[in-house]
Amino acid sequence: MRANKSLKDERGRHFYVEDAVSTYREFAPPSPLKEHVLCIWTQTIATSRGSYSHLVLPDACVDIVFINNDAPVIVGPWTEAFVANLAAGSSIVGVRFHPGRAPSLLGVPAHTLLNQSVPLDAIVRSPLRDRLSRIADKPDLATKRSALEAGLFNSLPNRSPIDQSVSAAMRWLARDPDAHVQQLSDWIGLSSRQLQRRFSSAVGYGPKTFHSILRFQRVLYLANGEHKEKTLVDLALQAGYSDQAHMTREVHRFSGIQPKRVLRSSSCTLRMCDFLETKLL
Repeated sequence: MRANKSLKDERGRHFYVEDAVSTYREFAPPSPLKEHVLCIWTQTIATSRGSYSHLVLPDACVDIVFINNDAPVIVGPWTEAFVANLAAGSSIVGVRFHPGRAPSLLGVPAHTLLNQSVPLDAIVRSPLRDRLSRIADKPDLATKRSALEAGLFNSLPNRSPIDQSVSAAMRWLARDPDAHVQQLSDWIGLSSRQLQRRFSSAVGYGPKTFHSILRFQRVLYLANGEHKEKTLVDLALQAGYSDQAHMTREVHRFSGIQPKRVLRSSSCTLRMCDFLETKLL
């Protein structure tokens, strides 16, 4: 969540990219949480403007977000971009779950959160809700982050089982950007209907959409890492697209912006996830 210059997407929405007014940091979770949590993150908005706008891109993850002293909000898995407007001086802490892992701790299927940002209290009816509801009262980001980690850790005994078939299917898709869902169905031994239903419960949508969003996040990762000097054609092929035109359609689908504008200005939110590395090795 960093920004620098004003851009406008295809719907006429303004947002900012790569500017020092926003400081964003990611922290690896403690070992007991690594199975579920991708990262704990913080952000501060130091700007004199009335608000700071950021384009949030689909990443197959569910986050719980604490803004200032407000009650926590669950940001579900999205299939399209949206703009988050943050007031000047805001301080934010959040937890980002691995794709497919949030339902185990939250106790609700991911499809109930699809394309939504909802108050935690409206969804989660568990000890986790009570533990996390007290975090907003902590005095600073450091203590909020510690309290968040503790609240998640203390909720582990109440978690439900992870769908291991879906986890295996996601890794299979990560290894092969050219694979087809029917091939996955045959490989894992589930019908297409069963696979769709179980993916929807764990991830929020089906395997085909997950595959596309993972490829989109991979090209963001490549464009902002050691491969950033490569041409769009090279980025498209390395990310797993059939050609540059395919990449252009998919990047526009998930961001509303042409690749030249978004690839150099938006960060991958799955940098700490090994789904990306399976293709790059």
